[in-house]
Amino acid sequence: MNKKTVLLVVGILIIAMGVLVLVPNLSMGTEPLWHTIAKIALGVVSVFIALTSSRAVRTTTIVVGVILALMGLMGLFLNISSFSAPVWHSIAVVLLGVFVAVVGSRK
Repeated sequence: MNKKTVLLVVGILIIAMGVLVLVPNLSMGTEPLWHTIAKIALGVVSVFIALTSSRAVRTTTIVVGVILALMGLMGLFLNISSFSAPVWHSIAVVLLGVFVAVVGSRK
């Protein structure tokens, strides 16, 4: 699987996740505004690097995968009152993060 394509798709997905949290009627969960902004920023950087810098794609893909996996694990194991996401969401984020990191680390 092409690292650039994975990074581009995941970047768009992360942006969509951040934007969807801002829509109040969806009730997908709650998170602080700084977390939403961080998601959108991570997604924008991912898309930008996927479209412009072939040398940074590998490292960025690994970093984005690790960040996603950590975000999912935090959602599963930390009891933070300002976050409320379904368990399936946190598990999906962990699995996506591991997949992205593995794809990024392959030669």
